[in-house]
Amino acid sequence: MDRLKSIELEKRIKNKIISGFKVLKLINNGKSAAVFKAEKGSEIFALKIFDNEMVERFGHEIQIKRITQEISLKNHEISNLVKIYEGGSTIVDNEKYYFIVMEFISGLNLKDFILNKTYDQSFIIKVLDRLVGTSNELLSKGVVHRDIKPENVMVDDDGEIILMDLGVLKLIGAKSFSDEEEKAFVGTLRYAPPEFLVRAENDSDEGWKAVNIYQIGAILHDLIMEKELFFDKIPYTNLVIAIKDDVPLLSNSQYSFELLQITRDMLTKDWSSRLKIVDSGRINKLIISPKNSDYSFEKEIDDLMKTIIKHTASFDEIERLTKTKKEQEEKRHELGQKLLEVIDLSFTAIKEKGIFNSYKKSRDFHFSNDSDIEKFTQNYVYLLDGDLKMGFPKDLHILIRISNNDSGYIKINALGLFLEDGKILNLHEPQYLCFSLDRESRTLKNSINRAGPPVINFSFETISIFEGTVNIDDSFKNHISINLVKLIKKALIEAEEIVEKKLSDKRNYAGQKTPNWLIKPGVKNAIVINTL
Repeated sequence: MDRLKSIELEKRIKNKIISGFKVLKLINNGKSAAVFKAEKGSEIFALKIFDNEMVERFGHEIQIKRITQEISLKNHEISNLVKIYEGGSTIVDNEKYYFIVMEFISGLNLKDFILNKTYDQSFIIKVLDRLVGTSNELLSKGVVHRDIKPENVMVDDDGEIILMDLGVLKLIGAKSFSDEEEKAFVGTLRYAPPEFLVRAENDSDEGWKAVNIYQIGAILHDLIMEKELFFDKIPYTNLVIAIKDDVPLLSNSQYSFELLQITRDMLTKDWSSRLKIVDSGRINKLIISPKNSDYSFEKEIDDLMKTIIKHTASFDEIERLTKTKKEQEEKRHELGQKLLEVIDLSFTAIKEKGIFNSYKKSRDFHFSNDSDIEKFTQNYVYLLDGDLKMGFPKDLHILIRISNNDSGYIKINALGLFLEDGKILNLHEPQYLCFSLDRESRTLKNSINRAGPPVINFSFETISIFEGTVNIDDSFKNHISINLVKLIKKALIEAEEIVEKKLSDKRNYAGQKTPNWLIKPGVKNAIVINTL
């Protein structure tokens, strides 16, 4: 119901009594109804009057069923969900109106709040907490909201978050009221995930949870960026394409990497991947510890060298992903190269702190099972040259594995390795570094009696440096640097026993004593670092 029609309706029903409620004034209007402030006795209520033209279009029976479904939540005890009191139909001046009576919330909807108020990270996390909690409580009752968006979220005068407008509720697993509704888009296009856009959502608890996560992530986007998701995508066709294909820019130096990254991941295109990487544990961790003061490159470097480096924020937008196969391949390759540059710069920044002397990088290589044409996979081995004074018993080898697809979804894995004494890595054939780590059995056909190199699959444990949808900004670069520092630190801790024995041998030799290695066996010289 547009604004003009809502004002005309106000003129007809203002000061009228609808089911015992006196209509006072128009509050707001939406797609299918207008909301009015109303009173009954000394109490104030919100009265939603449905657009009669839409009622005629879908049928009175359908409207009655929708109202019945909405008032099925009457007297609910769901936290941060608007209270429903009653609903039905009534005659005013010979015209029939369908209505719902709800709790009156004094405040601003979130769209207006973003435009008119200042807020910080704690407020955004509060919105996340309340909306996730409320939508999960609804799911536990077998109900999904389907239209979580800024206009349907109120910030009341006390700063509490209330989810509003239950007009397109759906019972999970149950048919909609009409075949027409099954086919038509329901909700708000701008805040719809790709699967919901084409009505291909999975009608299960997990499928609708994924829809909720996306819609809440879209709200977080608006709070962080202070503008609507895909605000510049007009007309309608461009908005549809953006929802299906585009990764929105999401960077703001005011907010933590954790908040920015979980929001990016909540907007992941594929619903099953979205559900996998944005689980309840990750959300709860952010809610419980919204400010991770230990999460800084400076602290990790300080643990090793007691120095501090300061990063300045700069943000780069990932170019829009195009559709043709060739262009998609080029985009995957381009993003892969940008990610490799981030890794290279991180190792350079760590080296400049004096953590090691220098490093070399192998050529790109592939494991035998790196054949997924939908993603671009790179493998490199970095050889870090350090000495005993730095805590290195020998050169440290670090395997870096980078995979990315054309939707900006990436994985970066790493593994640290001190080789056994006498083992030397040929950087021109780096895959042989991983030969001993391959746990899969080899038959004669696959190892000896065959042309070409042996089969070496990627099948061993590594450290996950990053997994999710990426914006390559300073917060992401900082995250990668931190995790590489942690890996090096873990490697040096693991190697301390070897270093101590080598130092002891040098002391003994300097004092003309018998070296330890002649007295008793040395410690294990091969060390694999695949956990942090």
